[in-house]
Amino acid sequence: METTFEVDLLPDAQEFLEKLDDSAREKIYYNIKKSQIVIDNELFKKLNNFIWEFRTLFNNKSYRLFAFWDRTAGQKTLVIATH
Repeated sequence: METTFEVDLLPDAQEFLEKLDDSAREKIYYNIKKSQIVIDNELFKKLNNFIWEFRTLFNNKSYRLFAFWDRTAGQKTLVIATH
């Protein structure tokens, strides 16, 4: 199945994810991949005109990564995520 955008995790987001336990980290990665295919405001939500967030609820904890769109003409849309 084709994705609607690519995701690039900035170093601070990668560092945050590496500090999590394996189960939480896997769930967050799963939800990011799912949000690339399915439109679901519970997974990927627009906060204002410029800021979006990847959202994951796992074991009664909410995890959020802020994200920004980069739409360059002629290229696939890139979403840059940070923490």
